[in-house]
Amino acid sequence: MKKFLSKMPVMIVLLSLAAVGLVFYIVMLARPISYGMTYSYTQTVETEQDATESGLPIGSEAGMYIKFNSDSRAVVTMSAGENSMTTEMWVFRIGNKVVILNAVSEMTEEEYNQAVEAMKADVDTFNSNAIDINAFRMASDDGSENMTCNGAIVFAVVWAVVEIALIVFAVLSTLYYVKAKKNVSDDAATTAETTTDTQVSE
Repeated sequence: MKKFLSKMPVMIVLLSLAAVGLVFYIVMLARPISYGMTYSYTQTVETEQDATESGLPIGSEAGMYIKFNSDSRAVVTMSAGENSMTTEMWVFRIGNKVVILNAVSEMTEEEYNQAVEAMKADVDTFNSNAIDINAFRMASDDGSENMTCNGAIVFAVVWAVVEIALIVFAVLSTLYYVKAKKNVSDDAATTAETTTDTQVSE
């Protein structure tokens, strides 16, 4: 392993992978929305009161799941026990705030564009209806809607481990390469010195 890591091509590849991986990791964590991943909120019916309010038996689960495919569309799934309903929705984002509008089937693209222009012109209205969002969670100001993107959390943990491993091997490879190069230089100097001493003795 030490001999393998001390090679220049290996060192260059590891340093490149570590640098690219770090940039990719930072970009993924800093993005405003985890596109293609699902934000979810689930609640289990645990008490008689919950059962009465939800109309579901104790032990059943209700949830809401949102997957953003772009800055304009998202797929929303509502589940209650064994029943579920999926709807494609129009959405609109400004920075780290997003508004979920009407279903795509109930609002034309022209109507969506008009709604977007109206919200751009009236930022206060947009903010009053918007939900805060980042790569890991989305939540309303009053906390009534608090959803987590478990996929982004898993990615962050797994990629952190991979990135740390890449950095460690890149550093080790650099140290081994420098040391191997120094040893070669020292051996060459010793050989040259021995040759000179031999010639002088003769």
